[in-house]
Amino acid sequence: MQSVIIKILSVIELFTKNPLSILRITLPVLFTKKLLENFGYGFYSEFDASYSLSKTWFLNMLPDALFTLSQSEFNLIKYAILIAGICAVIGFFGRLSLLFLAIVGFTVFGMGEGYGLFDHHMSLPCQVIFALALVPGSMRISIDHWIVGFFKQKEAQNATPNWGTKLILLLLVLTYFSAGISKLRYGHGIDWLNGSTLSFYLNERTDSFKNGDKQLVFSDNQTEPEQLWKDEFGFVAHTYGNYQTVKKWNNIAQYIAGNKFLIILLSIGSLLFELLGFVVFINSKYRNIYLVSAIIFHMSIGQLMGISFRQYRLICFCLIDWHSIFKYVMGLVNEIKFVKQLNLKTSNQ
Repeated sequence: MQSVIIKILSVIELFTKNPLSILRITLPVLFTKKLLENFGYGFYSEFDASYSLSKTWFLNMLPDALFTLSQSEFNLIKYAILIAGICAVIGFFGRLSLLFLAIVGFTVFGMGEGYGLFDHHMSLPCQVIFALALVPGSMRISIDHWIVGFFKQKEAQNATPNWGTKLILLLLVLTYFSAGISKLRYGHGIDWLNGSTLSFYLNERTDSFKNGDKQLVFSDNQTEPEQLWKDEFGFVAHTYGNYQTVKKWNNIAQYIAGNKFLIILLSIGSLLFELLGFVVFINSKYRNIYLVSAIIFHMSIGQLMGISFRQYRLICFCLIDWHSIFKYVMGLVNEIKFVKQLNLKTSNQ
């Protein structure tokens, strides 16, 4: 029984010491699913006839032939995405598979952006998938690693450099930081903190409209200055949707939006959270507190607005310093065992 426990603990320790491998195993599952769901944008899309593609910097580097795929080419790439996703998860030609997923992700979601669909759900995952294809540590638990170890007749014992983890942490922190700076830049400075923007988001109900009866996005440049909201364009409606349709959560969101103290508190808290992400580089304690806060932050958005940010939450979860937590727990266990043995020895005497 003791040997089984030791083996289980050694497996747990292996996972906690290789967070990038765990992230590589789990993230491509969600990423591939989302990629397959969105692959039609730009190729066979309702937007083709009405909108011209505004290319991002990445799309400008690609040949024009890529944007006019035949049906057979379209299907071939979809199968390639699925195969690459599976290979990335099991770590068979893992880095090549991740690189392929990242490039296709930049293309597909870049085309969505080029047609006016700003899906920031995928901005961070695309970058993380690309980073996982290049950084050390992402293939420590993989078929590729085991094959290399088999031919070398022994597994490499060298510690994995931790700059890969720090790089992905930096991508995460910069994503949040840019969101915070954007609030200050486009929210007329500290006006974001008055809660009116967040209240507007929580009260938005586009998703409750029936098909063909959607809220329109428009502005009125003839609006009188005293009637303008928080911009000079006569902003009337927006594309940032509240997709929560459960009445209970809608009522909670409306209560928060209508409570001046709560909405200001949440506005200040969200801005501070996004701007203070660099604390993750101080030590493991601050890193873990911040990442757990990020998970709670996204779970709250999911409940109030129906926007899950599932991939963000997964990235945050995997980047928690589980090895330090594991060592701390094992230290407590050993301490308890020592105290028990000491008490037993004392009672026997």
